[in-house]
Amino acid sequence: MPSKLNLFFDEEVQRLIDSFAYCFRVKITIFSPEMEELIVGLQNPGSQYCQLIQKGLRYRYRCCRQDKLMCGHCASRNRLTIYQCHAGCSEAVLPMEVDGAVIGYAMLGQFRTGSAVPKDILQEWKNHNLDQEELSGAHDNQPFFNAETVKNMLNLFSMLIAFVITRDYVRIRRPTLAENVLIWIDDHISEQIELDEAAYELNRSRSAISHAVKKQLSLSFKQLCTIMKIQKFESIIAAQPDISIKDAALQVGYDDPLYFSRIYRKVRLSSPSTYVKSMRERIIQELPIGFTRD
Repeated sequence: MPSKLNLFFDEEVQRLIDSFAYCFRVKITIFSPEMEELIVGLQNPGSQYCQLIQKGLRYRYRCCRQDKLMCGHCASRNRLTIYQCHAGCSEAVLPMEVDGAVIGYAMLGQFRTGSAVPKDILQEWKNHNLDQEELSGAHDNQPFFNAETVKNMLNLFSMLIAFVITRDYVRIRRPTLAENVLIWIDDHISEQIELDEAAYELNRSRSAISHAVKKQLSLSFKQLCTIMKIQKFESIIAAQPDISIKDAALQVGYDDPLYFSRIYRKVRLSSPSTYVKSMRERIIQELPIGFTRD
């Protein structure tokens, strides 16, 4: 199994990105190859327009899905990729390479090249009886660039990322055995996980894996699997609050919901239904005024 790279950025990278984001009023994000957010420009963590769309129309999942799709697309083309998101914002993503390997992605976005909110977004906003003036005002407040300005801004952006890489502002570290075990368990979270299988796929002995996990995490391999499955179950519920406990438990390798409930109670000292209820109540509290769940 290939090792996941751990990336470390010099503090100067954050200052460079913040300065660029401040000058152009754009958002810059550095993603890992697994689409984890490693650096976000502090001067512009996200436009109000995008936040309204994500919360009011519950489009966060679409944003994440499109980010992942476009990062993969730019990696396959091995060059800067420019596109419009579903909300009408213009964005660009650039693969970051070291020694021919993609170590991450640099994304710049949330600026306008058009003059109006897309008609389908505006219609959906109306269907939810939300404040149209608030949406249009947030849209118009985003920076607007003509084609020539966009071209020059993206040239500077590409040079900035190349500078970061060539100046060795990025350091790469291979994960430890315990970290590789965590990655392997996460990749097999929906299965019945066995120590023998992990040892075989990681090309290490049972005792080496058990010792590494115990030393670094103070847990047995079995305890680690259980905790990670419960954490994954909770993340599934948080992302899909209407999913049943049975279906969510099945996604983390438990085909018997009663057995899973006993395991969950033993670890969390409360039932999974209590957690599900709390998540659903939190979602309702966060709904914008005028928005009702189906």
